[in-house]
Amino acid sequence: MPYPLLLHAHHHPNAVYEPFGEWVVPWRFEDVETEYARLRSAVGLIDYSTQGCVTVGGEDRVSFLHNLLSNDIKRLVPGAGCRAALLTSTAKLIAELLVLADSTTIRLLCDATRTAAVAKTLEHYCFRERVVVTNQERSQAVLALQGPRTMECLTNLLGTVVSLPQPGDHMSVSLGGIPGRLVRYTLTGEAGVLCLVPAEQAQPAWEYLQHAGSAHGLGLVAWEALNVARIEGGLPWFGQDMDEETLLPETGLERVALSETKGCYVGQEIMARLQSQGSVSKRLMGLELEGNDVPEPGASLLAAASGHRNAPTAPGEPRPTWGRGEALGRVTSACFSPTLGRAIAMGYVKRSAYAPGTPLLILHRGTPLLARVVNRPFVPAK
Repeated sequence: MPYPLLLHAHHHPNAVYEPFGEWVVPWRFEDVETEYARLRSAVGLIDYSTQGCVTVGGEDRVSFLHNLLSNDIKRLVPGAGCRAALLTSTAKLIAELLVLADSTTIRLLCDATRTAAVAKTLEHYCFRERVVVTNQERSQAVLALQGPRTMECLTNLLGTVVSLPQPGDHMSVSLGGIPGRLVRYTLTGEAGVLCLVPAEQAQPAWEYLQHAGSAHGLGLVAWEALNVARIEGGLPWFGQDMDEETLLPETGLERVALSETKGCYVGQEIMARLQSQGSVSKRLMGLELEGNDVPEPGASLLAAASGHRNAPTAPGEPRPTWGRGEALGRVTSACFSPTLGRAIAMGYVKRSAYAPGTPLLILHRGTPLLARVVNRPFVPAK
């Protein structure tokens, strides 16, 4: 049964709710075009409380996590953060993490459905280390402000310049008297901040940001528009584009979540072996489709038995005849891109189809759709 968000039924009187992965989310408040425009030209307020938190305290917390996670935790000073992964010994994902360092604790933010697995894994590796692992799961709400005017809006709300120069940087603030923590983090490729507030104060924080921010370009954004913008940004989500059977290098997240100089961590031996081989056997790639038909997640990817490497065809160019070839993988996420004016998708494809421009077919309800492989992101980050 899908889980509701912390503000379920309190977002907006016209909210339309839909299941999305393991969650029930507000899918639309107004129309998707208006909400998408806020993400691309102003600032959108999103209930992103699919995220949960595990805290690690104790005097050995830094060295303990440094020896387990894929990124360099020892370099983090209080107020800094980074992305990292907690892996199995075979380099499969237990969770993708946003690591936030404070003076006495380290927060690990991840999909709330993974907090129990993260806490259990950390406790499994705790022997003589002086650490305290706490699964806080849904004790805090995560409200996201995303869009190019995010920092301007927050500066006006708080009456002081918000300086978060690096992704993962964070600071304590008061939001109309409600204690919160701002974290620089993008969900779309545009400027973005996550706002962490106590769960019991989620509704007044939501209402404060909505009403006080409206004069500074802020408006509500639901998950349909968010999903479109994050696919355009080529950003994979746990539960949609990756799970506990996924290898980290298959996702492309090793570029932001992996330190190649820190030394040992859980799964490091397999990661080194994969890197020495040059590439994994499948990889999450971008897929540009010909036309507007949006394939469903799970749709099969097939090699195109004939055609050329520049498909989809340009306007006025003769459409080639395609035959169905080798099975290459599956679609994980898809949408219609307003920026590109065509359907796009992400999906896992075999090594033989990594090259940008490689033509393939997507089986959509029994009908083959012509597509080509492209690099992520579809829309460059600003």
